Amino acid sequence: MKRIVPAAPKLSDVARLAGVGNATVSRVLNGRLNVSEDKVRKVKQAISELGYRPNRIARSLKGASSGMIGMLVPSISDMFFSRCAEAVETVAREHGSLLIVMASHDDPTIELENLEELLNHRIDGLILSSAQTHNPQLHDALSQIAVPVVGLDRTLQQANLPSVMSENLEGARAATQHLLAHGYRTVLCILVKPDLYTISERCRGYSEAMCEAGLEPLIRAVESSKDVEVYLRQHVESAKTTIAVFAANNLTARYTWEAIRRLHLTIPTQVAVLSFDDFDLADTLTPPMSVVQQPVEDLGRNAAELLFQRMQGPGAGNVQTNHDPLRLPTRLIVRASCGCLV
Repeated sequence: MKRIVPAAPKLSDVARLAGVGNATVSRVLNGRLNVSEDKVRKVKQAISELGYRPNRIARSLKGASSGMIGMLVPSISDMFFSRCAEAVETVAREHGSLLIVMASHDDPTIELENLEELLNHRIDGLILSSAQTHNPQLHDALSQIAVPVVGLDRTLQQANLPSVMSENLEGARAATQHLLAHGYRTVLCILVKPDLYTISERCRGYSEAMCEAGLEPLIRAVESSKDVEVYLRQHVESAKTTIAVFAANNLTARYTWEAIRRLHLTIPTQVAVLSFDDFDLADTLTPPMSVVQQPVEDLGRNAAELLFQRMQGPGAGNVQTNHDPLRLPTRLIVRASCGCLV
């Protein structure tokens, strides 16, 4: 006997059950304004009861909203960006949208290719963590696309677009001042990817704190833990007291930790360490690592909410100006690696 498969519910079925017109259902699905809360509630209830799923491809081909937003980040495996993506997805679901996440692997060529691929999927908006701070080709491409774009953790001011990021400069300044308060006079700043805006801001915050204390900034860009090992050995051998390291991100903190272990140095007796970026297991190390903690989920959520505001148009409320990144405060988490008795 041939099994009869029930027909999938249509938009008109939702409208009939909710007691509204097809256009009202469409406005609710697209997250548009001018729909009363009562009608929104009835439409969402009808969608739930019928199990209605909008045909996003058909909608995009008709020129309507596709119900999809894109997110382009340097790495999906990086916990910072994966946690941001989870926060963005939560907001997207609240607005009835799907999230497509792609990675550039810090390669500008792949970034442009993935941007084109997302646009081919007719996304309604884009959250972008650019691979490079200065990329004229990317900025030119962004100026030509029609969908709203919001930067995340990377400024897009050169493309005349808004962004959301942490207070990198102030967080780095507070971390350096904390190390100086311990009495350390040799405080090294070790970093990777110095051309990134976030890293350069942290480097600037560190330098300002050192100069205010009358000390010379000691900055070294590295590519591996071996580079850190060479740099640490040089300063440990010449220093008469404990030295300190401000690691500009969690990758640098890992390199530093590995180098210290290979040199058989003790933390914090011989080398104190404080990292910008918290990470899983940082509090389980021996000793636990002091960190500057970024509000990761808040960054993702704010970027997504700003994007949906811009997708609704200029009349949707207080939309952030293009030239002023939204900066969220960081928090200094004091553990034992910096020399504190916790």
